[in-house]
Amino acid sequence: MISKLKQKSIQKAYSKLIVKKVTKKPTNNKVKRVAVLLDNETLINVVISNLTNKLPFKKEQITVYTFREYSKKQEESSEFFSDNDFGFKASLKSDNLKNFVKNDFDLLINYTKSANLFTNMVTLLSQAELKVGFAEIDDRLFDIVVSDATFNEAVLNQEIKKYLTILNKI
Repeated sequence: MISKLKQKSIQKAYSKLIVKKVTKKPTNNKVKRVAVLLDNETLINVVISNLTNKLPFKKEQITVYTFREYSKKQEESSEFFSDNDFGFKASLKSDNLKNFVKNDFDLLINYTKSANLFTNMVTLLSQAELKVGFAEIDDRLFDIVVSDATFNEAVLNQEIKKYLTILNKI
């Protein structure tokens, strides 16, 4: 019962914030710090290797943050967040989540393949300069939107490389 109320409260806050979304003024800085949002922890190593092989990023430049369902058995980690890290009205309860959102990443890549209120909220609250993701999620969240019905990470990486080259970011 409480989780339904909390989720409805977060959804309401999300709807208000997405309308008021403030876009950062673009800079001419090269991409040095990359944030990656995932909803499947089995893809962490695959995504990191793809980014380091296909794009000119080093493993040290990439920070991966993964959403997973809350379980009392799992320990709190700086690599994962869950619905339990959010309070009512989308307040952030976890210090790890607050730090991730406040961090000034040059690029945030959202690899989530289905609409998820919590990953969308993190994307929306993130201070990243440039945000990239799939169009089918919520294209209002992203500066660069890639439309691919299969949600293929390779296609997203290819488009990221293309647009970062055009924007002279890599």
